[in-house]
Amino acid sequence: MFTVSERDQLRRDLVNAADTDPRVIGAALTGSASVGEEDRWSDIDFALSVERDLDAVVDDWTALMYACGAVSHLDVRRGTVLFRVFLMRSTLQVDVAFWPSGEFGAIGPAFKLLFGEANEIPRARQPDRDWLVGMAWLYALHVRSSLARGRVWQVVHMLNGMRDNVMALWCLREGVNAVQGRGLDDLRDTQAFDGTLVLSTHPAELRRAFQVLTGLLVAEISEPELREAVQALSHAGAGRP
Repeated sequence: MFTVSERDQLRRDLVNAADTDPRVIGAALTGSASVGEEDRWSDIDFALSVERDLDAVVDDWTALMYACGAVSHLDVRRGTVLFRVFLMRSTLQVDVAFWPSGEFGAIGPAFKLLFGEANEIPRARQPDRDWLVGMAWLYALHVRSSLARGRVWQVVHMLNGMRDNVMALWCLREGVNAVQGRGLDDLRDTQAFDGTLVLSTHPAELRRAFQVLTGLLVAEISEPELREAVQALSHAGAGRP
C-alpha cells in the first residue's frame, strides 16, 4: 500500500522529468491535488503538453513509469488526447495525460498549470438529460427481457446500469456533478435508492427492485407517452399484463 510521502515523491519526480524533457513544453496537475482536495486515497493526475514526437514521448514516459514501479496500464482516449492510467506496485494509480500542445488546457476546474502555457478550450459538460433518460429506459428494456428469460445475473447488471443513469438525472436536477458518480454523495437525500439494491437473485426480489427503480425513472420523465411506456415495462417485469 502506498504512503502519502511515496506518492508526493513520485509526483515530484514526474514534474522534474517533464521539466527536463525538451519535447514537453507544459505540464499541469489535475484531479484533487490541483484544487487542494487531496486526501490519503488520492491518486496522481498529471497532464503533459507535448510539442513534438508524441508517440515517442508516450513510449519514453511509459518506460519511465515501469522503471518507477508500474505493473500494468490502461489507455483511455478523448479525441487526440491519450490518458494512460498506470497501476503501480504500491497500488497507487497514476494518470498521465499526453496532450498535443495546440490542445493542451483545462477541461474542468481541476487544473493547475505548473509550467508552460494552456489554451482556452471548451470545458467538459454535464451529460445531456434526454440522453440519460434514453439510456435508463434502454437498460429497463433489457431488465424486462432478462427477467423473462430467467437470466438473473444479467438482470442485476442491467439494473445497475439503469440506476447509474437515474442517479445521474438526480445530480442534474440538483446541480451537482453528474459524471462518473462524482456528485452522488453531494445529493441531499438518496434514501429513495436504497430500495433499488437487490438483496438476492431471486426473481421476486429482482422484480421488486425493478419496480422501485422504474418509479424513480418515471418521476424524472416529463413526456406523458414516454412516462406511460416506461411504467408499462415494470408491470411486464412484475408479470402483469
